[in-house]
Order: sequence, then C-alpha cells, then structure tokens
Amino acid sequence: MRHGTATVITDIRPEALAELEARLAEAARLRTGLFAGVPGLHFARWALIDLTAPESADGQRECRLVFGADFTVPDGTGGALQLDRQLIHGLVSWLRGLRAQGAREASVFDDVYRTCRDYPAAGLADPDAVEAYLLRHRAETTARHVDFVYRFEAPEEVREAVGVLRAVNQHLDERARQLAKTPWRGGRGELPHLHRELRDVALAESSTVFDPDWRRRLRAARGSAATATVAYLFYRNLWSRPVVLGLRLWMRLFGPKQPPRQWGPCAPELTAARSPPPPSDAMVQNPMVHVARITGGPVAVKLAKAALPSVNLRLRRYLVGLNHIQTIHCARWLLYSSRDGGPHHLIFFSNYDDSWEAYIDAFVDHEDVRQFLEFIWSQTDGFPQRTRGLVPQPWWRRWRKQLPVEPFKAWLRGHEVPTRVWYSAALDGGPAQRHSVLLLHNALRLRELLARERIDRPLRDWAARRAFAAFLSRGACDPGRALPRLPALLTHSLSTLSAALRGWLGETWRKHRVLHRPGIPPSLPLGTPAPLGAAAAAGAG
Repeated sequence: MRHGTATVITDIRPEALAELEARLAEAARLRTGLFAGVPGLHFARWALIDLTAPESADGQRECRLVFGADFTVPDGTGGALQLDRQLIHGLVSWLRGLRAQGAREASVFDDVYRTCRDYPAAGLADPDAVEAYLLRHRAETTARHVDFVYRFEAPEEVREAVGVLRAVNQHLDERARQLAKTPWRGGRGELPHLHRELRDVALAESSTVFDPDWRRRLRAARGSAATATVAYLFYRNLWSRPVVLGLRLWMRLFGPKQPPRQWGPCAPELTAARSPPPPSDAMVQNPMVHVARITGGPVAVKLAKAALPSVNLRLRRYLVGLNHIQTIHCARWLLYSSRDGGPHHLIFFSNYDDSWEAYIDAFVDHEDVRQFLEFIWSQTDGFPQRTRGLVPQPWWRRWRKQLPVEPFKAWLRGHEVPTRVWYSAALDGGPAQRHSVLLLHNALRLRELLARERIDRPLRDWAARRAFAAFLSRGACDPGRALPRLPALLTHSLSTLSAALRGWLGETWRKHRVLHRPGIPPSLPLGTPAPLGAAAAAGAG
C-alpha cells in the first residue's frame, strides 16, 4: 500500500457562489453516498477559500473550491501524479456508477463543479473529460504528516484491526475473574497458552488478520521511515539548512521590515470582518482548513520552497504520532498561487482528535514542534512576532524571545476557514467507529503481537512477551518510540546497501555473461548473428 494526498483547487464563477454554498450543504448530507465506494479513501473534504488580497481595489473576489483527500492505493510505481490519477479515476468511476443508477449523489457532484470555470458541460456523462479536468487543477502537496497506520492500511483493514481489538477486549472482560487470579509477570511459560487463545479469538473475528502481505507492508513502512530518518540528516544539514540560513540572512538584511505590532486585549484577527468558523470539538477526527498569505516577497516564497521539503522528510520519520503527539491523523501544507506572479498562499489541512484548544496546546507545549510550525508560518500575513512574555524564565533564558501563545491561537482562528463537507471512512463509510489515533496504534500493536505464531522463545520473543503482558495488565499497548531505534537504522542501512551491491554485482555478471558467450567474438555488438564458422564450432563443442 502507498498513501497519497490529493488536492484539487478550482476557480469559482463569482455569480455562482451562493448556488455553490447550497450545493455543498446538500453534499454534506449525502457525503456517505458520495465517497463510501471510492477505493482506498480514508478522508475527503470540500472547503471554500477566499484568496482576495486585502489591498484589492477592483472589488472582485478570488474564491476557490478546494477538494482534499487522503487515501491508500495498492503497491505500484509512479509519483504523486500517478497516485492522484488512481484516486480520481476511482472517484469518477464510482460516481459514474451512481449516475447509471439515477442516484442523487452523482447529480450533486456535477452541480458542485458546474459552479466552477471550465467544467465539462456533459459532466459525468463524459467521465474522461471530468478526470482530465480534476487532474488539470490538482495542486502538489509540499509537506505532509501521515500517521503511521494510514501509510500501509486500507480503510477496511483499519476497521478490521479495530474490530479485532474490541473482540479481544470483550473476550478478556468475560474472563476477568480467572485472569485476576493469575500472576501475569511476563514469564516465558505463563503467556503462550493465552496468546494462542487470543489468536483464535482474532481469527474468528477476521479471517485475514494474519495475512502475510500485511506483515510485509508493515516492514516496508518501517523501512521507509528508517530511510527517511537517515536521509533527513544529510538533506537537512547538507542542502536545506545552508539554503534556508542564506535566505533568512538576506531577508534580515534586505527584506521588507515589518512594523512592531501592539497586541491589545483582543487579537486583530478576531475583530476582522470575516469571522472564524466555530471550532470543531468532537472527540475524534475533527477537520481543519487554514489559509495564510505569504507576505515576505519572492524571497519568502523561495524560503518556503526550500524549507518545506525538509519538513516533509522530517515528518516521514515518525512511527508513533508526531513527537508522541498522538492527536493528528493526517496533515499537509501546500504552496498555491492563483496566477503567475500572483501572491502565494500557504494552505494547511489537518484532522485531529479532541478539542481545538487541546489540539493547539499539544503543539504549543512541545517546544520542538512549536519551533518548526513557527518557522513554516513566520513569513505569512499577520503572524505574531516573538516576545519575551510575562512568564518568569530562568536567568539563562531571559534574553530569548518566544512565540506568544494567545496571539498565536488568535492568528490560527482568524485564518481558519470552515470545512463545508467532511467525510471519514471510519465515521461514514460503514458502521460508525470512533477511531482515535491512540486507538489505532493499540489495534496495530495488538495485531502485530497476535500475528506472531509463538512468543515462548527465550531471547527472540522477550520484547513481545513484555508488550503482551503490558496489554493484559493495562488494556493498552505501549506505543513505542516515535523514531526508529539506532539498531533498526543500522540494520536497515546495511540491508539497503547490501541489496544495492548485490543488484549491481548481479547486473554486472549478467552483462559479462551476455557479452562473452562462447562462440561469439567479444567485438560483435549485442544482437549481431554469429558467423557461420563460429556457430558450427559452438555446435560441435
């Protein structure tokens, strides 16, 4: 499985804005029928964004319809364009089938995009034209964070893993009295029989829970994280960091100077004409769309283009959450300009667990994450400047300026736009399951433990026995380290190098055997027929 993030941004006809809002309200009610049959689709959303510059004098609004999707596709070759092509083909094929059945969802999709410029007049009656239209308006994602579970599991596999976790917990609850009398210390001889029993419970819940292909994809996903961890060190220090430091120095010396901002009791963004949407505070999978204009000029755009690929590589390293912040399912940043030479905007998508305040506090309280978020958004419109703050600091840190928390939250709220349509495969794609990131990692770890045929080997299964005993005692698995361990990095690096070396040696050996076959002079080019005498001699030999 490969994870993809598709984004399609289309230009809205000004006179059709009110009609589009009505069609999106209808699409929100029909979201299950619109997206439930799209292969591999985890999340989808529609949002309206306004890219009109504050200094615009002509009175024309630059409104865009943004479609975003997070999905997985079977293993294959190709880059982001090929992944987006597979998703769009699956989406259009699903909607074409609905249209053949006379379903209202297909008509709603056509009605939504007929409010945009250059949409094919025939709509879904000409599916190839619709696919070409969507691909022509796709926007490339610059940096993204995808929780580890979504990198190699399809939506039905996620639901299957959660179902296995719940079946195992229910089985253990029924045996609670017997288990309470057993001293679970994680010893070699205490757990294997219960492990086999829970394997039977999992197999009764799902016949594919022990699929060898799933374990192969899990190893491949961890290998990809290890590769990103090693590559990030070289890319950041040898390329990204020198370029970013040079651009920041140029901006400090020659860039536009921003006047100091005076923060009052209420941040300026909250008093703007455009009121922010109400925060989404459901317990799981809340959507967020944030749009900020880059104001530092062309150098600031170059700075973002140089920094975001490094951020993307950094985020690919994580195996658990983002620095143990286990609230984000998927997030992405993309640079977008509505026209050549026009202003660039930094568009941010996210879907998170818990309340909006708790989600933002998780970033603000983690210094490392806060610093790279500040670095990404520091050259955007209205971003708060650093202050020394009112909280007492140790004497060795009193000279440092920090990002003010409340103005930062106000800035986020002021540039957030409402998500008009939000689809989640867990909430809308079948029987509702409340998939938090923490629950998904518990299900993943339990499935990995139960996929082992045995846990009674003294050294090889020692870590698995400890993890299994922890699950039995606490009802939750240890999430593990956020980044791959050093031994895993060394093992992966050596295996990658050895595989590349074996491939090179094998290719060299094959070329040698082809170019120097008996009976063919080495001077003849490949494919030239051998002389008759040489062929006869080879046949006689």
